[in-house]
Amino acid sequence: MQRVAKIAILTGLVLLIWSALFASTFRYPFFWDDFHLIRSYRGPEILSAFHGVIDPDKIETPGLRSCSILLYNLQGSLFGENVIAQRIFMIVLMGAFLMATGMLLLEIGLGFLQVMIVFVLFVSSRVFASLVLWISLSHIILAYIWIVLTAYFFLLWVKRGRWFLFLFMLTAFTLATFTREESYTLPVVLPLLWLISTFDPGRWRQVAIAALSIFVLACFHYWLWHFLVPNALSPEFTASAVKRFLGAMAASWLPGGSKWIGPADKFIGMTWVAFLIGIVVSFIRVGSPRVRYQFLGVCCLGMLLSLPAIGIARSFGIALPTLAFMTAISIAIGEIYSQMQSREGFRKWQRYTTLGVAILGLTIGIVGGLHRSKYVAESMQENSVTRIDRDGRYLFDFFDRPVTIPEARRQAGLARLRTFGVHSPDDLRLLQKTLHEDPNHYRQQTPNPNGLFLPKYDYLSF
Repeated sequence: MQRVAKIAILTGLVLLIWSALFASTFRYPFFWDDFHLIRSYRGPEILSAFHGVIDPDKIETPGLRSCSILLYNLQGSLFGENVIAQRIFMIVLMGAFLMATGMLLLEIGLGFLQVMIVFVLFVSSRVFASLVLWISLSHIILAYIWIVLTAYFFLLWVKRGRWFLFLFMLTAFTLATFTREESYTLPVVLPLLWLISTFDPGRWRQVAIAALSIFVLACFHYWLWHFLVPNALSPEFTASAVKRFLGAMAASWLPGGSKWIGPADKFIGMTWVAFLIGIVVSFIRVGSPRVRYQFLGVCCLGMLLSLPAIGIARSFGIALPTLAFMTAISIAIGEIYSQMQSREGFRKWQRYTTLGVAILGLTIGIVGGLHRSKYVAESMQENSVTRIDRDGRYLFDFFDRPVTIPEARRQAGLARLRTFGVHSPDDLRLLQKTLHEDPNHYRQQTPNPNGLFLPKYDYLSF
């Protein structure tokens, strides 16, 4: 209970600070997919998601994600058009994810200060803002919760051998799989977690049973998905898929993202990369073999968790590999500090200098992440031209079939578009044409609240 209390306090503090820094975003209206996904669903619509695509309008990516529609229905029924309540719910959901992650990291063997480093780097990162600010991404956060709980119950099952923990693991994995397909990596991830946390050859049977059970469930879901869902997507191992994978993995190391525009952003990004190189080189020189092994294992975890980018690389879909690589950084920093404190060959000034460099480097990562998160929020302002383009496609029915949007939400959205001169589908097409042919037409040095502007970074950029 003491460990749970510490993680809960840490989670509450980092989320409270983030919420204070981005308080203005809590009033941002529904965005893009939010218009038709976050609502109350009729019984037949909910049932259809258990033998077909989650989206009754059939305009989203085909996938068997039955649990997602239950979450959307809960959000739509409980909070309706209250965007502040919707966004508070997103923070609470992320809090549950961080709590589960913190308990998993402690179970792996990290210290509380190392968990704190992971949390602060992750919450300040661009990917955190991308996840929290788009309400319909709640199902991804929920899937992450189930994935982390699967890993946590797996470790408890291997160490203690109690069958109720095994059942909890299977239940969490099943819920994760029917929420998002990112859970497909777990049959390989779980044995690797066992090797990282505590390699006990006497427990290999429990590990094999768990991994095989998870693999069978993943195969069953994959078969069911392709049997029930028309035009189901399948990963293609092409050169572009490898590029997407490498790009997602690279971005996961960088709290401020891998795309840099302007001298200030480039300086922050390059300084962080230099800090990473220095940390890794120092760690290799002074780290003990056991901790080096743990560091390498966590990096391999990050690579495995980046594999979903082979199918579709999404800027908001790299939370798990980001957490893995941030964990690797905290392991390296903790080991360097520990070795310098315990070895007699290091002088006091060397210890203080190393500590100062570590604090300065982490500060650069945090500042860089918050700086980029500010631009993520900027791209969702009501007068962002990219946002108006995306919202308008739903509000003016730019699809082959009608889109189900609550009438009050549609009228509020249309009123916002009219405020910025978009009164009809033709106006939206003209805006799209201008945006495509001359994007600098909307570029402003400082966003004007009374006019359209092109954000510095697109919401979907890495």
